[in-house]
Amino acid sequence: MIRNDTKNRLQQDIGIWYADGLIDEPTLQILQERYESYRAGWVGVIKYLGITGGLLAFLGIMGLVTAIAGSELFAAAALGGLGCALTWWGLRLAGDLRDRYPTSSKVVMTLGVICWTSAVALLAHAMELRGETAIVMTGLVSLPLGFFLAYRNRNGYLLIVTLLGLFHWIGSWNEMWGRSTYVFSVQDPKVMSLAALGAIGVGLYHERALHPRTGRFYLAWETVGLVYLNMSLLILSIWGYHDEESLGWILVFTAATIAQIVLGAAWQNGLLRGFGITFFVINVFTRYHETFWDQLDLGRYLLAGGALLLVIGAVTEFAVRRVRAGRAGA
Repeated sequence: MIRNDTKNRLQQDIGIWYADGLIDEPTLQILQERYESYRAGWVGVIKYLGITGGLLAFLGIMGLVTAIAGSELFAAAALGGLGCALTWWGLRLAGDLRDRYPTSSKVVMTLGVICWTSAVALLAHAMELRGETAIVMTGLVSLPLGFFLAYRNRNGYLLIVTLLGLFHWIGSWNEMWGRSTYVFSVQDPKVMSLAALGAIGVGLYHERALHPRTGRFYLAWETVGLVYLNMSLLILSIWGYHDEESLGWILVFTAATIAQIVLGAAWQNGLLRGFGITFFVINVFTRYHETFWDQLDLGRYLLAGGALLLVIGAVTEFAVRRVRAGRAGA
């Protein structure tokens, strides 16, 4: 979604283009409507609450009908048909040339994806598949369909939803062996970190080889991958701290964040650099907390922590200036 300040600038440019004769009046009206800058306010909130409420009410009616019917196959067919219809409708709204439904399309599309994914899960249950088998089947059917629709319609939001579903599917499937209960749904951070590395690799391939044919899809792949990679390494570095294995993961986490900073600077990738800096600071704070929380009172703990961050910030600023000066001289 385009930010309001960008829309304001485009509105000014559109007026200049029309005054200079570069575009005609119908084109002017279409562009002005597409890039109209407004604040939704209470009217917008009520509008989208109404849309969501209406769709949820419709889903409730469908659930009542299928409950009365008492057939899992009928319920799966009804949910699948409804999900396909909602997804198609959401994609149509998202593809509007005037971009009049940026939020409505996402609401409709999300409900559609939930419906047909639930239909696959219900169908697996009707086929008497249980546990990990049902989870694996649901992912194997739903995820490829989500990726296909996202790429076919060049819809970044649907791609993000599918990627989140992919990572949660990996976490849930792996739970059958890991049996962890971490709230982030990372049942085995080692497996999740490998999957996240793969997602980052796919994103970099999109950015370097497929852009601009795939639009900004690389951002979705890289962002989701970086979130899960850094969170998984952070979890591994915290579990059983002060153990030898935990020390190894602390070193891996530190090396990974430094690598993100270096590669982000070398490749001019602000996303990679930003994640590296953010999680490097989180890593430093976590290590400081583990080391000194039980040894210092609150006042000295905060004072020492603030001084440490100040030193790190000063050193980082000095290093950045030296690098920029070196590049300017070269």
